[in-house]
Amino acid sequence: MAPVTLYDSTIGLYDKAFTTLIAVLEKAKLEAPEKVAALPSARLIDDMLPLTAQVTIASSIAKKTIERLLPARAPLRVWADDEKTLDDLIRRAQETQELLATVAREDLVGLEENEVQLAMGKVTVDTTVYGYVFGYSLPNVFFHISTAYAILRKEGVPVGKMDFLNAFLSPYKKAEA
Repeated sequence: MAPVTLYDSTIGLYDKAFTTLIAVLEKAKLEAPEKVAALPSARLIDDMLPLTAQVTIASSIAKKTIERLLPARAPLRVWADDEKTLDDLIRRAQETQELLATVAREDLVGLEENEVQLAMGKVTVDTTVYGYVFGYSLPNVFFHISTAYAILRKEGVPVGKMDFLNAFLSPYKKAEA
């Protein structure tokens, strides 16, 4: 088995995560049409951000990861963060996948020890690409996509664990005889 690369740990996983997000958002449209208008503003609990924020934050972190790992690239398109409907959120997730597809595996070779500065409010953390990816970027993307899934589940959308895992597991299933 080939070693896991920085590309696999970022672009590859994020692509699968956004495939999952698109799938559960599409399932919400199909399985809960009477709730579609209310879902973007739905929250797990009052002091947590709504579904719209969960999607846009996950998307922004994926984009920011590309910018931090490949700072020499031309500035990436700025998203307005004005999504209001389920279709808007699906489109944002699709645009994130399109952006991820612009990064080639070879673009990330040998970057693991490059320095990254991460500003979080009044605190700035100096780390490596490896530290940024595994200590901040990955956990955040998965937190917000998992929270989006949980909001849909709380709102009665019939999503289950396999709806979340399918995009991750499918590439590794052995072919049926």
